[in-house]
Amino acid sequence: MEQSLDLEREKKKNIRLAIGVAAFGVGAFMALYVLMFALMFFSPFTMFKIFPDFSWTENVMGVNNKLFILSKRVDFKGASRENPPAEKTTLETFDGKALSGPVDIPSFASVSPVKDRLYFFSEGLYRTFDGEKWEEVKNTAIGSAPAGAVGEEGIWVLSAVKERPFLALLTTHDVRQVPLPDRALTTICSTQLVSTGNGLSLFWKKDKSLVWSEYDGKKWVRTASFEDIGQYRALALDNAILLLQVREFGDRPKVMMRTYRNSTWSEPATYELRGFSFHTIPMVFQNTPALYRQELFAQRYYLLDEGRMKGPFPIQKQVLVFGSAPKMIAIVLALNIPFFLAIFLVSVVIGKFKRRTWRIDSGEYEFASLFRRFMAKMIDSFIVPGPIVAAFYFLLTEDLFRASPFKFLAIFIFGILSLVIGGFLYHSLLEGLWGKTLGKKICGIVVLKDDFTPCTLGRGFTRNIMRIVDTMFSYLVGVTAMAGTMKWQRLGDLVAETVVVKTRKVHEEKR
Repeated sequence: MEQSLDLEREKKKNIRLAIGVAAFGVGAFMALYVLMFALMFFSPFTMFKIFPDFSWTENVMGVNNKLFILSKRVDFKGASRENPPAEKTTLETFDGKALSGPVDIPSFASVSPVKDRLYFFSEGLYRTFDGEKWEEVKNTAIGSAPAGAVGEEGIWVLSAVKERPFLALLTTHDVRQVPLPDRALTTICSTQLVSTGNGLSLFWKKDKSLVWSEYDGKKWVRTASFEDIGQYRALALDNAILLLQVREFGDRPKVMMRTYRNSTWSEPATYELRGFSFHTIPMVFQNTPALYRQELFAQRYYLLDEGRMKGPFPIQKQVLVFGSAPKMIAIVLALNIPFFLAIFLVSVVIGKFKRRTWRIDSGEYEFASLFRRFMAKMIDSFIVPGPIVAAFYFLLTEDLFRASPFKFLAIFIFGILSLVIGGFLYHSLLEGLWGKTLGKKICGIVVLKDDFTPCTLGRGFTRNIMRIVDTMFSYLVGVTAMAGTMKWQRLGDLVAETVVVKTRKVHEEKR
């Protein structure tokens, strides 16, 4: 028989406690919303300053067995309603072993590697960088959005002057205008220039084709067109020109490489791309054609040698390109500390004002505290997604992700459904058959029927389907119900007629 209680007094006390917990929760939510609204109104970029910088690689160049990685990032320092965040360009150097820290550099329209230095082209000027020293040369002949290449005679620049493409050869003495190979070339956004010796190769996109023309210093002598399969990159290597075309998505993600030598283009060599990457950039590294890939969990490069793709070779590990894992973990923990403290304090208050034990003929049971139940749920929240996260990791490293956006969407929906359904089945089956999940096992608590006999499958399913209601407002509904019931029951427990108690009975602990 259950021990006699002053039920009316106990009910009134629990109701007052539930009202207090609900009022505290509603007040906390309102205060949080007011704080967030005030931050977004008076200092809209404050929250963004907390997180690591998000950056994305735009270009990679190889010079003297070093890789120069050029990225963009959004700088929120000093940002306000009057001064929006600025987009910054950063440069990192990889020497084959280690990657240097990012350094802010002036923005530019295009960059070209030449022997021992990089040439950065901007409107009205170009800058050179040899890995240590910067030099700047101004020239009014350089228009907007310039694309440049350095040859033996001087610097070739294609830029927009008075909104029209203008091709010029800049020498130490003068500026010589060069006629364009095609009147249809009206935009320079897709053009690239490559110089070998005294000649110039010009690439641009036209009518779903990639067009190439060669200038011998006096006139345009050759032209050709190739299938436009996506992004492309033209590079100079040993007096030859490499044309690498990258198709990131589709049924067969690939890279096609052609070589121009002795006035002839070779047949394309095809390399299959495996795994997912945010960006694949052709380059020359260690005097060999190569690919830089910004992948989900790392930066890597591959060497294209004799028809084979060698690699991957690591550059740096990263976490979703947002920064280092320790920093991300520290931020997540810091943001969750106030929530953990709030749960702990509410748990202490509930435990102080509520009856914590229940005696029946078989013994005396102690109800699981709010904090124990919360910690068990947190442990389970890391266990349940584990297999799904692992599956996604392997899927993202295979061609299945890249084959079709529809397949990606299907995988994403499958993952979400698996997470929801898998979590429901995980809790329902383990609690119904065993009385506890792994999280509850670790925290020393168990689910029983409200007469303190073992739980059943039906009750396990019932109590967990009611989480839809209990979890509203970050479990405020469930916590309020626990505070207002004599047996510490959330709504799911009330409907399923279950309780959660410590695994060991009170009299067993006192022995």
